Amino acid sequence: MRLHPAEWIRESAGYMKEKNKTGNWLLNAVYPRRCPICDGLLSREELYLCRNCVEKIHPILGARCKKCGKPVGSEEEFCRDCSRTRHSFDRGFAPYGYHGELEASLMRFKYHERQEYAGFYAHAAFFYVGKQIQRRNPEVLVPVPLHPARQRQRGYNQAEVFAEKLAEEMELPMNARLIRRVKKTKRQKELGPAERRKNLEGAFALAKPGQMKYCRILLVDDIYTTGSTVDAIASLLKVNGAEQVDFVCAAIVK
Repeated sequence: MRLHPAEWIRESAGYMKEKNKTGNWLLNAVYPRRCPICDGLLSREELYLCRNCVEKIHPILGARCKKCGKPVGSEEEFCRDCSRTRHSFDRGFAPYGYHGELEASLMRFKYHERQEYAGFYAHAAFFYVGKQIQRRNPEVLVPVPLHPARQRQRGYNQAEVFAEKLAEEMELPMNARLIRRVKKTKRQKELGPAERRKNLEGAFALAKPGQMKYCRILLVDDIYTTGSTVDAIASLLKVNGAEQVDFVCAAIVK
């Protein structure tokens, strides 16, 4: 869908007003909404972004890799990584590239308790890649889990917060208890591609072994870098009976 950021925000006006009728105005009074780009407070007239930030971010609108969803040249089917790497996941989707203002925004969302940004990321994902995802007919959204110790330290799992909002947009169930992280791994951002894959060996497990009840699963994470995390989970899910494992993230590293 080739729309400028301002266009989907304008189209969202009716949707936001309808939600406000159900009592969001009271919630906003207690927990003021913030622009996910500059972190400034939003006025009642501003929806997901403030006026100053509408022009600062741009979605991926051109050709995308048919595997992971990264932007590619008009004559290319796959990105450099996917043409060389055999991934366990089937398809990937992301509304934005991970750079500039989006990078700073996602760091605040992930590490600085800006959970309220999730509504923006979810609506952007639904608007820009929702139709492609719906054509894949997922049965459930499953957020990438954190290790319990890391989640206690952080206070929340940003992927789960994002998945919850996206599930509302897509009118699909979300299951945050299907898989669990059983190994406290090193932080992925500190490692190279090969080290990332090794770091995640044995990191995930089904919460209830032998009780896979889904065929088509949509994994949800905040950022896609090399695909090591979603590959590890997709492999686990397929070994246990899943037939299709796609992913969606808020932003993808180009």
